[in-house]
Amino acid sequence: MADYLMAKLEIFKMKAWFDVAVLRCPNCGHYYVDASWYVVEMESDIECGRCGTEFNSKKNATDRAMLEFQIDENGKMSQARILEHLKSE
Repeated sequence: MADYLMAKLEIFKMKAWFDVAVLRCPNCGHYYVDASWYVVEMESDIECGRCGTEFNSKKNATDRAMLEFQIDENGKMSQARILEHLKSE
């Protein structure tokens, strides 16, 4: 019976992943987190919301990581963790 209940609970342990990059404004040092495809592949320029400096996101990336989210039976995030740090390109 216990195995049946554990198996039933396992179907609700859904996961989702998100590849993110950490950026730092070169002027004021404020940190941002954004989708890594936007930072690494698009190499987009962004404007700092704190000081107004425009800077290249890729050149100012300080870290990249794969986040893993536990999703509950209602499709809501219940937990998050850093799965691994990734190489910034």
